[in-house]
Amino acid sequence: MDAQERGIRRVVTAGLLLAVTLLLALTPVGFIPVPTPAGSATIAHIPSIIGGILEGPLVGLIVSLGFGFAAFLSPLVPVKDPLVIIVPRLAIGVVAALVYLGLRKANKAALLAILFVLLAAVLWAAKVVSEVYLWLGIAIAVLAVGGVLAGGLWLFRGDTQVVGLAAAGVAGSLTNTVLVLAAAVWRQVAGVTAPVAVSIGLMQGIPEAVISAIIVVAVVASVRQVGRRRGSRL
Repeated sequence: MDAQERGIRRVVTAGLLLAVTLLLALTPVGFIPVPTPAGSATIAHIPSIIGGILEGPLVGLIVSLGFGFAAFLSPLVPVKDPLVIIVPRLAIGVVAALVYLGLRKANKAALLAILFVLLAAVLWAAKVVSEVYLWLGIAIAVLAVGGVLAGGLWLFRGDTQVVGLAAAGVAGSLTNTVLVLAAAVWRQVAGVTAPVAVSIGLMQGIPEAVISAIIVVAVVASVRQVGRRRGSRL
């Protein structure tokens, strides 16, 4: 594939992911009501992560910018401070791309270690969450264990990129959660204090990260499978 074809593919990919982002961010489709301090969890950031993984940091940045503006304009998001809603989200696709690029050629031992570290961190968070919402803590733990078992199976089958995809999904999602909450505390938005931000991060950020990892692996693996059948290198 020459430079012109790659450029066209990036433009098309960015356009499609921006369209999906607008659908998710401007409608209730991208916001899942949950009984947590934030009131809802989002999957609208996932196209930004996928864009960064498939086409690199620049496309990730473009889709992330679209997500930030869409969230800012969304009637479902009451906060209208661009330093909280737009700016922190610019890093989502970039971080996901860099994490994936850093891990895609890692050996099995390193990837297995990353899986266990992720599992330990998520199980600790699930324990903390279960003290407030038992069902949510159990759900997080079950999803995490299932995801790690699936990742380990793929590793032993020789598909080392799956762990990199999952790690990129987690990293991109946590980037969204941590930076937006940090900005909210800094800007003193809606009375969000540091303890409240930590609570939201655990109750909402961890489930979002787990869900992001699962969706990112499924979508990117499917896209690449289609690309291989058509002779394209994705």
